[in-house]
Amino acid sequence: MKLPKVSDELKQLKQKLEDFDSLVSSIDDIIFEIRDDGVILNCWTSTPEQLFYEKDFIINKSIADLFPKEFSETLLFILNKSFKKRTGYVLKYKSPYQSNPDQWFKLKTKIISNKTDRLTVVVTNITREQRLEAEMRIKEEKFNRAFKNSSIGMLLLNRSLKVMEYNQELQSILGYSIAEEMLEKPISEFIHAESIDLVTAATKAVKSGEKEKAIIEARCIAKEDKSFYCLINISSVLDMTGKLVYFLCQIQDLSLFKNNEIKLNQQNELLAKRNYELKVRVNQLEAYNQILTHNLRTPISNIDMIINQFAIETDELERQVLINLLKKSNSKFLKLFDKLIQTLEIQNSNDTLFLTSNMDEICQYLINQFQSKIDSNELYLDCHFEVIEIAFPAIYIYHIINYLINESLKLNYSEKKVTIKIRTEKREGFVEIKIENDCESQRCFGIDKDLASTEEDIDENSLLDLHLAKQQIQSFGGSINISKNVDFGNQVSIHLPIEN
Repeated sequence: MKLPKVSDELKQLKQKLEDFDSLVSSIDDIIFEIRDDGVILNCWTSTPEQLFYEKDFIINKSIADLFPKEFSETLLFILNKSFKKRTGYVLKYKSPYQSNPDQWFKLKTKIISNKTDRLTVVVTNITREQRLEAEMRIKEEKFNRAFKNSSIGMLLLNRSLKVMEYNQELQSILGYSIAEEMLEKPISEFIHAESIDLVTAATKAVKSGEKEKAIIEARCIAKEDKSFYCLINISSVLDMTGKLVYFLCQIQDLSLFKNNEIKLNQQNELLAKRNYELKVRVNQLEAYNQILTHNLRTPISNIDMIINQFAIETDELERQVLINLLKKSNSKFLKLFDKLIQTLEIQNSNDTLFLTSNMDEICQYLINQFQSKIDSNELYLDCHFEVIEIAFPAIYIYHIINYLINESLKLNYSEKKVTIKIRTEKREGFVEIKIENDCESQRCFGIDKDLASTEEDIDENSLLDLHLAKQQIQSFGGSINISKNVDFGNQVSIHLPIEN
């Protein structure tokens, strides 16, 4: 009656053994059961091709019989030590057979708790891991060499932005002779206060993943508080899980670049100044040519005509009239010629008033010139300048204002104080110079008419100055407009480009 029960138990036990073998054999590793004398009692693997022999061949075979002497002695030493110490050991080794020379394995001995004469050995193929480790070592070595030998300063920062490591170039850039002086210091000690927020924002953007890398220009602080501009390239180094390990910073000294940039800007400014001066000179020559062609031609022609008439005239009274006309034309010619020479001398002089376009200086020069009129309450100058420095030769602005003041005073018959308002305002793309007066005469600011006038009471010298000024304003892309202001008097508006 008991036989069926025993049979069932045997079947169950057999099934458990089959399940155990199936479970163990499904593991990627190779599992051996080895006796204390080095004999392999059993083997389980899901990849029999990983074995160096057929599975049935190695069962009940000694390790010393299966493997080369040197390798088998090493294995037996590990096994004996495991049996003796009752603890597991690990051994990494390369395939002992020439047929698989590049295969790497890891062997682990594991003690069976209720067995003293046997243990298990788990063998794992770690060829792929070893190759990855080798590649990582190569890459790490390349990185270390590039880091240490780079001609650009290199710096590693931890998550708290403290210095972990840096290369010789950065140490040289910052002027530190002792390496330990820089380690563990926060990055803030090497960044100027005006740039620290910029660096902090850049590291936060890289740390959060908002940016893969950040490139910024900042001021760094070297030893003894010396500062210099540098270009900082900040990137992150992540582990396998994507967690930030440290920051990699490349720091390039921009001192030489900045010095060259300053020199280049100075040269560009000088070139622009020379170009501007050349343009002024060319426009002046054009104006002088026009003056020689038109303004001087009239008195010269008159003199020639009078001389010819004088040669044939016999009446003494008529000859006297011709002599007077000749003297007048000659005087007019000499005045114009002298004014032309004087203007050329002024243009070539070192007088700062005429070399700068500072409205405060021009106003002060006018106040000094008309001080007596101001003291006698005949004239009041009201100056207010939103723009003081103007990119235009001051001499032409001065000539226009000077002419307007003189004409206003000359044509003021009411004996009241003449008020001249001078303003500068910045507009879109240009500067406006506005001059107003409260003169009752319609002709006070009649520049357009005066420029074309040939009346005898008009000062030819003033007209020459006005002609040059108007010609220069228009040549430089500006404009001059004269209008009647009902509320105040007359107005001249000069528009000049902000940049010439």
